[in-house]
Amino acid sequence: MDLIKLSNSIRKDADLLLKKTDLIKKLSKYGELSISGSYDLDLMMDGDIDIFIINKRIDKKKSLEVLNDLIIQDDFNGYLYFDWTQRKHVGFPKGYYIGLKTKFKERKWKVDIWLVNEKFKPAEKLMNFVKLNLSKEKKKIILSLKYKVKTKNLDLRSSDIYKKVLYGK
Repeated sequence: MDLIKLSNSIRKDADLLLKKTDLIKKLSKYGELSISGSYDLDLMMDGDIDIFIINKRIDKKKSLEVLNDLIIQDDFNGYLYFDWTQRKHVGFPKGYYIGLKTKFKERKWKVDIWLVNEKFKPAEKLMNFVKLNLSKEKKKIILSLKYKVKTKNLDLRSSDIYKKVLYGK
């Protein structure tokens, strides 16, 4: 199986989903947007898009306004909400989380939206390192590992795969 073609196909579907739902435009009125993760790195192996809304101040009222607007617009069929401002969870930023679920192009999609303050830059150091060091060969290795994690239902984060491959571990 050509995993680069598969990844490109998933990325094109992600672009179509974002265009169909007009999600970027809808969310941009709430703050500066940063699309991160495998979408930004062009390393997609499943229907998962990570979006950060960055503001000077974030509060529960604003996060609930975003959630309510998304529910009313009815582009997705599942909605999750978590307040991570007072509790810590390994790998999660301090902020409000909105998860969107849908099926599009015969694939289950999950859009993770994080409302965070401007001090937070989503894994910026790692993302820049990956972008600077991602050769075609390393891209194939990363996609192969991500495919194995997905098909064997293993518990390994993509960021850990990136670190292991690109730092030579």
